[in-house]
This record gives sequence, structure tokens and C-alpha cells, in this order.
Amino acid sequence: MRRIWYLQLDSYSKFSTESVMSESAVLRRPRFRTALALLLALPLASSCSPEPGTDTPVQSEAPLASVITNTSFETNTSGWSSWQGTLTREARTGAPDGQYVARVTVSGAATLYSLDGAQSSIPNAPQGQAYTATAYVAAGNSGTVGKPVSLILREKNASGTTYKLFTADATLTTGFQRLSVTGTVERVGDTVDVYVLQNQATSGNAILVDAITLETAGGGSSPSGEPMPVGDLTNWRQVFTDDFTTNVPVGQFPAAVSSRWGVYPDGWKDTSKNGTYSPSKVVSIQNGVLNKYLHTENGVHRVAALLPKIPGANAAGGLPAGRYAIRFRADAVPGYKVAWLLWPDSEVWPRDGEIDFPEGDLNGTISGFMHRQNGTSGGDQDAASSSARFTSWHTAIIEWTPGRCRFILDGTVILDKTSRVPNTAMHWVIQTETDLSGTPPSNSAAGNVQIDWVAVWVPK
Repeated sequence: MRRIWYLQLDSYSKFSTESVMSESAVLRRPRFRTALALLLALPLASSCSPEPGTDTPVQSEAPLASVITNTSFETNTSGWSSWQGTLTREARTGAPDGQYVARVTVSGAATLYSLDGAQSSIPNAPQGQAYTATAYVAAGNSGTVGKPVSLILREKNASGTTYKLFTADATLTTGFQRLSVTGTVERVGDTVDVYVLQNQATSGNAILVDAITLETAGGGSSPSGEPMPVGDLTNWRQVFTDDFTTNVPVGQFPAAVSSRWGVYPDGWKDTSKNGTYSPSKVVSIQNGVLNKYLHTENGVHRVAALLPKIPGANAAGGLPAGRYAIRFRADAVPGYKVAWLLWPDSEVWPRDGEIDFPEGDLNGTISGFMHRQNGTSGGDQDAASSSARFTSWHTAIIEWTPGRCRFILDGTVILDKTSRVPNTAMHWVIQTETDLSGTPPSNSAAGNVQIDWVAVWVPK
């Protein structure tokens, strides 16, 4: 392992240390103090695609929580039932939300069975209102792997006759997959409900379901195809969201939204010292997306790092624990990378650790790193990798408490650690910079990092 040390002192008392792994992408540190056979005859509407598999619940003055109260079966299965199946609950390591999930087992020789319930129904849903349903699903046993499963948002009339179905479909695997579907009510007086259905079932088939929600989707579609999560989760209270609905031209960020965002100021050098933080030249918001335009201007490689101002944070911007979600994509710009991370308010590194996710060169794949509490070197860490590339939209979530750290990429848990997890207050830095190869980017290299939304929760 090669270690690169870089010290920068300023009014925020920045400190940055780099570790480079010999077999993988370089790491980085920050600085900042402060069936459907039965359904084919029914009209189907366009649907959202599923994303391989844990949980994520927009910006509004009064966020709307899911109309479903028992979303993750932590206490019981109250409000839920099964059509042509048997419903139970079980403890599950790696459950998307909490520690329990629902298990639904097919009954007899049925080829279709479902999880549904009265609490997942909205009577007299307003005409023109969009609703989004989400759920996490997995095969309950090996015999169910490879079978089709659907999350279905249904509009029906007062007598219960189905008018329209909105579906998100997937093939069951042993790992949880996140399904999300949005539909708009077309008629006056109709009811909207949601259910999970397995098709092509055979005796013994079972599905696992968790974190099933139904909520209003707001007035417009998400630029990334996945609405920003709104509201509390079973163990988490939402404290910050930004759907980037306020347009901000280049040169006016963060001043135009200074109550919510800070930045590394113009002129600071990034970790490699090949890039210069230049939010006035890089950051803008347009049409619901925050954009970082990475480029070279007057021989200076321009990058940016964002600092959300989270209610309840300490003076340095930190929290003792949190759940941090971000929806993003990027052009495959050679010479640039992201290192979006939690950095200890103490500024004592490596002793107080560091949590980096997502991290990686923009022309590579997405990784993550948890630098352990009481670390003695940059290599004292746990790592997670993926085959996901930055060029597609992804949702990355850090779930961190002093006793546990999880990385969730598009609904799939790629890291889950309970040993030597950082246990002091940390602040979130959405940091984009030049890579650590030692070679500056080409002056012609340019492209965008785009963020659709961010959301933060704290433990209840």
C-alpha cells in the first residue's frame, strides 16, 4: 500500500489523507470541518422498471408518509392477508428495513398467489393524482428462484372491478430486489391499492416481502425514473430532502440555496492537487437535477464538493448516526472521480474512521469503503465492489450507526459490517474531484455528474 499525505489548513481546519490500494481503485479522504395469466386480459399501463434489490422511502414543506402503516412487519402482519397463500413473518438477516420480513407461501395447487391487505387501499383517490408503490421482494426458497413476481398498483371502481393495472416485474432471486411503480388515477371515485403477486407458482413456492409502501408521487415524474423517498421508515426519521426543484444557474450555487447547502469554496485544491474546487464554475440546478460540469478552464481542472445543511446537525455539520440516500449518474469522464463520504468531525484520521460510498473513477465501477474505528492506517478498512457503472442512474444509501454500517446500491446490500464501525459524529460530503492516478485529466476531458435527489434520516 502506498500512502499519500496532503495537508491543507484554512478557516475550516481541513485535513486530507490518501490511501491507494495496490489491487483496486484508489481511495480518498475529504476535508471539511465545520401470470400474470389472469391479468393479461386487463389493460396494463406503462410501468417503472425494477431495480436489483433495500430500502429508500421529495421535497415538500410537509413530507407525506406512506399510507401503509405496517410497512415492514416488525411487530406483526396486521393489516395484511394473502390470496391463495399463507402469510407469516420471520426474522431475516439483511432485511431491507428492520429485522423482519413477510413470508407468503402458495396454498395447494395454485399457480398465482399474492400479498395484499385492506390497509394498502386508498378509497376515492383524487382523479389525476399520481401514486408510487415500492416493495422489496426475494425468493423464499430455492424452488422459487427464477419465477416471475410483480408489484402491482391497481385502480378499481367502487364495486371492486379492476379498471387499470400498473406493474413492475422482476425475476425472483435469493437477494432482495427493489420494485417501484407509479400510476395516475384516471377516473373519479376509484380506489387505488397495491399488492405483490407471484406467477407460475408450484407447490412449496414462497416469496419474502419487506418495506412495502404506497404514497403520493407529487405532480411530476422524476428525471431519473425513481421518485425521491418521502417520510419516515420503521427505524428512521427523515430530517432532510432536496428534490432540486429550484433552478439555480451556474455561478449562483450555493448562494441561491444557502439555507440548505454549503460547498468547498472556490480555490481549494482537491486531494490529488490536480483539481481545484470551483462551485461557481461547476454547479447548477435545472429541471429537477443538480449538475456538476467537470471541465478544464484556463488550464484549471474544475471540480466541486457539496455540503448539505442537515437540521439537527452539530456545528461542524455532523450527526452521531444517519441514513444517507442519493440518486445519481455521471458521464464516463476520464481523470475524474466521486468520493461521497462521511468524514469524522474530530478530523482525527485514521483513528476515527471514514465511510466512503459511492466511490470510484467515473469511467469505472462503483465501490465503497468503511475505514474502521481506531484505524492505524489507510488500509485498515472493509471494502465493497460492484459491476455497476456510473453512466446509469443509481441509488446509493449509507446506513450508519455506531454499531453497524451498510452500503445499499440499487436496493442490494453490498456491505454490512458490525465490527469497528466508526462511532464519533461525522458529516456528509458529496465530493467530486480529479482521480488519484497521479496524472492530471486531459484538458479536453469534460462531462457531467447529475444528482436527482438526496434524502437523510436519523434513528428514531
